[in-house]
Amino acid sequence: MAQGRITSIWNGHRPAVVTAGCFLAAAILGMLTAHHGGIQEFEPLGFATASRTLNSIMAVVMTSIALILPLTSNLYTPRLVKLYVTHPLIVGGLSVFIVGNLLVMALHFFPAGHAFVRFGIWAVAFIYLVVLAGILPYLFGISRFLRPSYFMPMLSRKGLRSLPELALGRHIETNKDNLFETIDVVTNVALTGMARGDRQLVLLALKSLHSLLAGIISCGGQETSAWRASRPWFVPGLAKEGQDYLIREEVWPEAYVLAQILKVAEMATRRQHELLSEMAAQLVDTARLACEAASEPVIELHVMTFNTLLREALDERDLRRFQNLSYHFRLLVETFHRAPDRMHKALHHLMHYARLAVKEGLHFAYETVLYDLGELVLSIGRKDEERAVELIQAWSGPVWQEAIAQDSTMKKVGWRTILRTHWEARSMGLKEVADAIFWRFLTDEAIHREQLELLLEENRELHYEFNDRLMRFAHLSPAAEAEAQAFLEQW
Repeated sequence: MAQGRITSIWNGHRPAVVTAGCFLAAAILGMLTAHHGGIQEFEPLGFATASRTLNSIMAVVMTSIALILPLTSNLYTPRLVKLYVTHPLIVGGLSVFIVGNLLVMALHFFPAGHAFVRFGIWAVAFIYLVVLAGILPYLFGISRFLRPSYFMPMLSRKGLRSLPELALGRHIETNKDNLFETIDVVTNVALTGMARGDRQLVLLALKSLHSLLAGIISCGGQETSAWRASRPWFVPGLAKEGQDYLIREEVWPEAYVLAQILKVAEMATRRQHELLSEMAAQLVDTARLACEAASEPVIELHVMTFNTLLREALDERDLRRFQNLSYHFRLLVETFHRAPDRMHKALHHLMHYARLAVKEGLHFAYETVLYDLGELVLSIGRKDEERAVELIQAWSGPVWQEAIAQDSTMKKVGWRTILRTHWEARSMGLKEVADAIFWRFLTDEAIHREQLELLLEENRELHYEFNDRLMRFAHLSPAAEAEAQAFLEQW
């Protein structure tokens, strides 16, 4: 284990160790040269050698840059070129070569005994050693531009640096253009990754879009409204009425990023469900930020984004995608538990798409929502039991009542959801939740025992198939199972 830790540390710090080693060797050589040698010995032949070496290495570096930049821009997006040519590593490295060559040229215009010649030769000798010591680390550094894990965080930081300036009202148009051009570049990278099936690239791009959206949401409020009141950016095709609303509410920046996220989602196939899962989780996170900022229009835009994803899942008849989105929609509703009206409106949307799924013959989608309503009651009950009871009365209860009706095809699902939610609530100490379910559905002890026995007969924890949920919907935890067994043994 100790050997593994040493290997891991070495792998993580290898570039820094190699760089430090190269410069340490150059420093030692420089000190030995300064102690035992002199300018007089270097001037006749060493000066010409240093000049040729600098030119040769500069040619190698320029060739490497000329190969790496077009290759990266062709693989991902041409707009990366601007990011690279302004990067401090490239600018700094080329500046060293240019200064060295300028010194070499300038020294030819001064007589041998001039004071500038002595200074210039020392400077060229120093640059010579620095270049020799740094060429390997420098080539390694510029080769990292080929890796998305290197340049995607750079893009994010580039966009986020514009937000503090916008908040202070400095150079609004310039910083705003930089921000939204960065968003466009990240979107292009994500679309390229989708087309190529490069999951890691798309995940990095989604992470960048998430950080940019989170930064924009955080950069809100009256004190930062100046840049939001300036010239807006919209995705092509947005209706004039929609533009007017976004301008009036000053939420066009968030709408722009959400539209780009949906554009990426449209390209996702059945083989890319994990990308949509990551996207949905990030949307839940930014919706939570919007709740903390009390930005009702942004919250509504997030709900609308989820609605679009649910509708597209139904259009594609993709049950796995719908199941995944239903789970994250439940997490979204959990963030609204302190605002009952918002919570009820969001659940209204979810039930709309669940019923639409039934009309289209996708009964498993409706079954998923039934179970998720039970999970939602339990998760909200841990935070606010009164709100969970309200949820049972307004949504879960009526839906479960429909499911256990005599002519319903969801009777088994309905009873299992009711029983699981009731007994899990009892095991968690959520007495009000458990009582609300009991007095509405479980007062007939015979039916209660009959359905509970059926549930316990196949109380398997894991799902029969490996899927995104992994766990079976209708399983009782060990604590809930123990209480249920004790209840049955009382008869």
